[in-house]
Amino acid sequence: MGKVRVGVIGVGNMGRHHVKSYAALKHICDLVGIYDIDEKKGTDIAKGYGIEEFSNPEELLDNVDAVSIVTPTTTHYELARKALEKDLDVLIEKPITSTVEEAQKLLKLAKRKERILQVGHIERFNPAVMELPKILRGQRIIAISMDRMGPFDPRIEDTDVVQDLMIHDIDIMRSILPQTVKEMQSFGRVVRSSNGHVDFAVANLLLEDNIIVSLTASRVTNKKVRRLTITTMAAYIELDYLERRITISHKGGYASLDHFSEYHQENKVERVFSSDEEPLRNQLAHFIGCIQEGTKPIITGNDGLEALRISMDIQKNIKKSLTSKTRDGEALSR
Repeated sequence: MGKVRVGVIGVGNMGRHHVKSYAALKHICDLVGIYDIDEKKGTDIAKGYGIEEFSNPEELLDNVDAVSIVTPTTTHYELARKALEKDLDVLIEKPITSTVEEAQKLLKLAKRKERILQVGHIERFNPAVMELPKILRGQRIIAISMDRMGPFDPRIEDTDVVQDLMIHDIDIMRSILPQTVKEMQSFGRVVRSSNGHVDFAVANLLLEDNIIVSLTASRVTNKKVRRLTITTMAAYIELDYLERRITISHKGGYASLDHFSEYHQENKVERVFSSDEEPLRNQLAHFIGCIQEGTKPIITGNDGLEALRISMDIQKNIKKSLTSKTRDGEALSR
């Protein structure tokens, strides 16, 4: 197969990065054009890259082989459905859809049409994350802790911090441990969002084999933090997403102290620095490669569905805890 003709629907903050990355991948794809509901924004982007600005999504879909859907979550299902019906391959930004039922319908349609449905969980293409399988090979995991925090962004109005940030780590968790969640406890707070969305959330999960996973997501923390730590029987592994660096502390042997008859344990520390490759470009190159070679993507529609399912369970758990606190507060005030 030759170059893949691609288009982008939605050129907001994330969508314009899709455009930039596709433009840089001109050796494997032709960026045909874009569509955005904001006509001025669409015109500016189209002129800047010398591509076509389409007047509606359907017109764009009629002129491409594949499409990136980078629009508000509520529009994902309908746009992806139309694209798949036209026999296009689809990359849809996370979360895959607004509901589990919508995601299930898209999976069935993609299977019937024999089309690729890839979900944009971009952290899986972070070079440091891509090193993890090699490091974890043969390791027995005890616990995982994930922190994804940063300052408040008033532009994000359509979702809470679970679907905005925590869902990335839910997907990473599933890629490391594709196990059933046995127990869940979640808490959240509305801090700055005017629409009542939770801005700070913590979820503690118990997986099969009694593996403990702790997830923290915040968009009201005045420092950007992207961190993953894994405790295994033989090592402590720290991954910094921003610096793309992995630090591993191994259990060592025993060393004698000069003046005492006791022994102490020494740890061996090694650092793994991954490449400076751009995750989004890696993701889109993988998408195009799967189309050209007819292979299955790293992140399938089913992966997107399962991440959405767990994130919605966490949201329900948080809502329950908030409702319970409200009732307790009312009881105390009487």
